[in-house]
Amino acid sequence: MKQVVQDFKSGVIRVEEVPVPILKTGCLLVRNKASLISAGTEGGTVKLGKLGYLGKARARPEQVKKVLQTLRTEGLLATFSAVTRTLDVPIPLGYSCAGIVEKTWDDSCDISTGTPVACGGAGMALHADYIVVPRNLCVPVPEGVTLRHAAFTTVGAIAMQSTRIADVRLGENVVVIGLGLVGALVANILKAGGIRVFGIDINPQQVAWAEKFSICQAAVRSCENLSDRILEFTDGYGADAVIITAGVPNNDPVQLAGKLSRYKGRVVVVGRTLMEAPRETYLFKELELMTSYAYGPGTEDPSYEKDGYDYPIGYVRWTENRNMKCFLDLLSDQKINLDPLVTHSFPVEKAPEAYDIITSDVEQSIGVVLEFGDDEKDADFLPPKIEPEKASQKLSSSRPRIGIIGAGSFATNIMIPLLAKRDDIVIKSIASASGLRAAALSKKYKIPTATSDAGEIINDNGIDCIFILTRHGTHASFAESGLRANKHVFVEKPLALTEDDLNAVVSAQKHSEKVLMVGFNRRFAPLSQKLKRFFSKRCQPMVIDFRGNVGYRPPEHWLHDTIEGGGVILGEASHYIDFCRWLIDSPIVAVDARCVGPSKTSIIPEDNAEILLRFEDGSIANIFYLSNGARGFGRERCEVHAETRSAVWKDFEYLRLAKDLGFPKTSRIRFFTQKGYSDELNVFFEAIKAGTTEINWLSSQIDASLAAIRAANRILLPKPVE
Repeated sequence: MKQVVQDFKSGVIRVEEVPVPILKTGCLLVRNKASLISAGTEGGTVKLGKLGYLGKARARPEQVKKVLQTLRTEGLLATFSAVTRTLDVPIPLGYSCAGIVEKTWDDSCDISTGTPVACGGAGMALHADYIVVPRNLCVPVPEGVTLRHAAFTTVGAIAMQSTRIADVRLGENVVVIGLGLVGALVANILKAGGIRVFGIDINPQQVAWAEKFSICQAAVRSCENLSDRILEFTDGYGADAVIITAGVPNNDPVQLAGKLSRYKGRVVVVGRTLMEAPRETYLFKELELMTSYAYGPGTEDPSYEKDGYDYPIGYVRWTENRNMKCFLDLLSDQKINLDPLVTHSFPVEKAPEAYDIITSDVEQSIGVVLEFGDDEKDADFLPPKIEPEKASQKLSSSRPRIGIIGAGSFATNIMIPLLAKRDDIVIKSIASASGLRAAALSKKYKIPTATSDAGEIINDNGIDCIFILTRHGTHASFAESGLRANKHVFVEKPLALTEDDLNAVVSAQKHSEKVLMVGFNRRFAPLSQKLKRFFSKRCQPMVIDFRGNVGYRPPEHWLHDTIEGGGVILGEASHYIDFCRWLIDSPIVAVDARCVGPSKTSIIPEDNAEILLRFEDGSIANIFYLSNGARGFGRERCEVHAETRSAVWKDFEYLRLAKDLGFPKTSRIRFFTQKGYSDELNVFFEAIKAGTTEINWLSSQIDASLAAIRAANRILLPKPVE
């Protein structure tokens, strides 16, 4: 299918051929018919992409901070490589479109196949032939509303929400500062509700356009008698409300809004502008300064947008879905005329020309619509499939044929570049749920096939080995399916999120006798191996104290999602559990865990935990997983003691070994931190080549995986009431 993307490194807009995205639970697969380009939001993204590295850094200071933090912990070369690879992945564009429902997740969906719908959501309602959108971000299009007009619905909901925040009443006077697309929609919605509207813009063309098509009365910002005109328009009182939709890098709109408002008026900011309000104006007029965020309640709430939970109408009257529906109802009732707003229309193949218009000042543009062809079949749609090779139960050559499932940041920055460098394997296929990242990586690394369906890779008899690099919730099911499909499996941690899933994977591995490895890389790092050898001849129990100082992640981070991420203990602390299990080399016989108590601050108790492990040989390990420590203090530190020997291992780059009264010996890796990724791949492929069924690392990795699950359960399960 065709999809519009931006090369963020160069800023170039392209139309790429990518796999059709895979349908997810709670979502609809929609065949796009029209999508709207937002000159404000998307125009800003495109202009940012065209800046050089320094310009991008100045425009995104928060991203620069993250890069500097990575630089401190990972080193210059690793940071540069990660930034470069991130910029190499194209950015999908679009967030407001309309099309036909091609498929629903199951029969319980209240929208049937063939229904025309308007769709919204950044990263979901994209400029692409096919999109996958959660149910709460889709609204059926009423009869009589064209899909070209329905494509305005998401941006219309943004405008709708600003009028609700302004809380205007029938007959009141509202000034709209900024007569671009959102400003014009705000004016239309207000007029449909019986509100008198006056518009202001810095561009005389926008003002002339607004008056020509009777959008509203309007004036240029530089008009000398602007204040008098507003007083005349409002019968001498001033505006009841001012809605700012302009995007400028100063506070002129906020300053002007205060000047034009009546006593106790309301100012609502929608556009990107500095909210520095003049104290004298806002204080003495007792003005309310408010913001309007996106489409309304539910925006960026995962439980609403992804999981499909609605807010009770008695408590939240206007959600983003209800705002979208209300806008469509206004179109259906012909209360809003969008024809003047559609200034340009392009077939999707000419998307680069459309973006040239919105990012240049040569030609006036308000609403720029991309239209999608009718060449796709309307029924019984199935995503394109890989043509599998003839069945082969044995390796066709000495080089295993690899299929990669997952194309996130870890896959992009770490694993795929390492696999691509190897000459002892052949990468045949790559899958990602959206299809876009798989297509981009396929092109970059010359991987023959890209798909959105992991099942195609698992069931392809021409593939001998699969790498599972997806989010955590899919690891166990993909690993089990891959093993039962007679394939070797490398799966990133965690292996499973529940004991039942873990048992299913273990059973599948025993049945298949294929090589299974979990991506616990720490045990394979050079300094880790040196630490292991130092204690290799011990007879007494060992004591380990491990600290992981990982930094704060907000509650909405996907790692905290119980289905996608499984929590930080399974997602990250499992690394530390495996490291201790490997060092001690004895089965874990007891697991205990606890986290800090609740707090009224932003701390997440479950992200600050202590895990105590007891081993069959009498050893103990105490693990601290922390999110409330100083980021510059160091990320990981392991202290080990046994038989008058002590050692300290830190961040893959420092190892200090001490024996009785002897002088400590220190090893450092100063420039190129070696984290064991290449080494674990070497071991994995050597085992495949050897054709062995005796995998010496697997039992300890399964033991560590089980301990991580039990530790997470101890922390996350409800506590008994005393």
